[in-house]
Amino acid sequence: MSLSGAMFTGVSGLGAISTAIQVIGDNIANQNTPGFKASRVQFADVLGRTITSAGGFSQVGAGTAVARVQPLFTQGTFENTSVNTDLAIEGAGLFVVDGNQGRHYTRVGLFSFDNQGLLVDADGDRVQGFGIDPATGAANGQLGNVAINNALAPPVPTSAISTNLNLNASATAIPGGFDPADPVGTANFTHLATVYDSLGNARPVTLFFTKTAAGAWDWTAAVPPSETTTAPANPTDTFVVQGSGTLAFDTSGTLTAATGTTVNFQFAGGAAGSQSITIDFGPLGAQTGSTTQFANAQSVVNAFTQDGSSAGTLVNLDIDDAGYITGLFSNGSIVPLAQLALAQFPNLEELQAVGNNNYVETRASGQPLVGAPSSGQFGSIRSSTIEQSNVDLAGEFVRLIIYQRGFQANTRTISTSNELLASLLQLGQ
Repeated sequence: MSLSGAMFTGVSGLGAISTAIQVIGDNIANQNTPGFKASRVQFADVLGRTITSAGGFSQVGAGTAVARVQPLFTQGTFENTSVNTDLAIEGAGLFVVDGNQGRHYTRVGLFSFDNQGLLVDADGDRVQGFGIDPATGAANGQLGNVAINNALAPPVPTSAISTNLNLNASATAIPGGFDPADPVGTANFTHLATVYDSLGNARPVTLFFTKTAAGAWDWTAAVPPSETTTAPANPTDTFVVQGSGTLAFDTSGTLTAATGTTVNFQFAGGAAGSQSITIDFGPLGAQTGSTTQFANAQSVVNAFTQDGSSAGTLVNLDIDDAGYITGLFSNGSIVPLAQLALAQFPNLEELQAVGNNNYVETRASGQPLVGAPSSGQFGSIRSSTIEQSNVDLAGEFVRLIIYQRGFQANTRTISTSNELLASLLQLGQ
């Protein structure tokens, strides 16, 4: 190896170390970049020539070169935020994102919903996930844009009413029972309730209770004429009966029988032609949690619930560790809207970085396996969380000092070779 070769060997060291320092500088510069993955340089020696002699052969090196710059996909630390679309992956996997330049993958989960209801990253590229099967509420496995545009919870028509009340045993019996032509004069007690039809319209339903004998009551469910397609018995009636039944009590005021508790309502305004609602007055034979008849006690409703609701608008979102995005609606409904997708690669370190902490697949990385979070080899999702960079600042500074000394040593190789060459030139003078 000539002295000039020794100089080139030193130059190779300077070049390789310069690249390593550049990588360290990039790591340090991105210490506060969410989702950034640090890299490290791997060096390889360069073989200059092989010298063969009678005693064997010797190999002379020609310096060093950068073999590869290896990304380190270790977990970064987590920072909690107040934004529920700030997402971090705990464990393996990358978010799948589609943009104008094609599909890419990232660990950065700083997402938001745009004006079209699409979940997007800072560049407006669309986050990918799975749709929801409305019949089961589970993900359907079809990859596509995560979207909540025009998210509405459908109305739920009332199918069941549950109530318990006390009817005053001291009330005076009314001969002839309830008469819709004289609802006030033929009822001992009334309760106005609200139910919902198939379109989500709130419908007023009045329950009339009429004492007919000791321990015997009639009950009637009626609506105003404008609320039903059923014609009133008389044109002047202010209520139209939809259903009726009886309640029976023993001498201790305990409910012993209830009849007619399934009522078919005929609501107007384009709702379903017949809506069956079951009315539950409470368990028979019970004095708590059921309808009672106690003397010298005012008639009163103790509890009333119904299972219907109007259509609901989206008021909030929840994202769980399995990546399910669930909508919380104004009508109290909780509806799954989508599930995030994650990707994993056979050789993660061979992904190609394309900037903005995004990666694209390569032949060396292999094709992605796409699946659901918290399943198989995929990590879980943490909502309202940012994954910080995995840069070890102390380690980077130590390596920076080592490379600085290596750079100085290589310059010494060059300067020494230069001095020796100068000495050779002086021999010819």
